[in-house]
Amino acid sequence: MTLTEVVAGVLEVDPAEVTDESGPGSIGTWTSLRHLQLVVTLEEVYGLSFAFEEIRDVRSVGELRTVLRAKGTETR
Repeated sequence: MTLTEVVAGVLEVDPAEVTDESGPGSIGTWTSLRHLQLVVTLEEVYGLSFAFEEIRDVRSVGELRTVLRAKGTETR
């Protein structure tokens, strides 16, 4: 499952709407609650865990991708 697919599924949007620039300001369903759901889902899908500091300031799909890559995860 790609990062785009995970984000689209959690935020209930079409995957075509999800780009690296997408974030709470551009996807209306990206609320603070959905942000937490997204983090939990990413932990489950990729088999890792995030420290609070790693996800606190993430404001875009591109930033999520950067954090995942730093953990050695291929996000496609």
